[in-house]
Amino acid sequence: MDPVEILDILGNENRRRILQLLSFRPFYFNEMAKRLDLGPKAVIDHLEMLERAGLIECYRDDRRRRKYFRIADNVVLEVTFSPHSYGIRTYRPQVSQSSVAKPSGVPSQSSSDREAGRSEELEEICSRLRDLEEKRLHLRRLMEEIDSEEMLIKRMATGLIESSASDELDAEILTALVSGESRAEPLARRLGIPQAVVEERLGKLALQGKVQKRNDAWTI
Repeated sequence: MDPVEILDILGNENRRRILQLLSFRPFYFNEMAKRLDLGPKAVIDHLEMLERAGLIECYRDDRRRRKYFRIADNVVLEVTFSPHSYGIRTYRPQVSQSSVAKPSGVPSQSSSDREAGRSEELEEICSRLRDLEEKRLHLRRLMEEIDSEEMLIKRMATGLIESSASDELDAEILTALVSGESRAEPLARRLGIPQAVVEERLGKLALQGKVQKRNDAWTI
């Protein structure tokens, strides 16, 4: 899954509206077009793009004789940027089936008992969701602390690089390697310069003792 492609897809407001709609329940085509107040051709184009990206999928309800669309899977898109770093990534969170509540095999109950049981189960689920939100907020605070310290350290590294690099291109290469080792080819793509130029500069920096090559990857 290409995170840059997904970011481009989400840049369209109507595609975001479609995903927002499908986050509640599956929709069939005509129902979706009416709810979004969009022309059929526009909806088809948006659905095809979302489906190609793997963000949604379709299935046919034989009983109702309709084709439904739904969100395909859990996907997290992360975009981070600061004065010293930039990155985009996607991943699929793993859902533990053991953590999902399953209905217990209770013998036949009266209608009122079943209704009360469902209300209690829904209340418990909402309580679990609130607990998870508290954990998410705690993790977010930890991430903010980590990001703040990381930015400070990268700022220190950038200062050292700028004072020791022979020119701006050397400084860019060294700054890119601060975040971790890299082969010459992806490093050239990140910097937007020819691979041959990057390899030549890396060789010179290696002679100066500023970088080293280990297992086909360059590192400071």
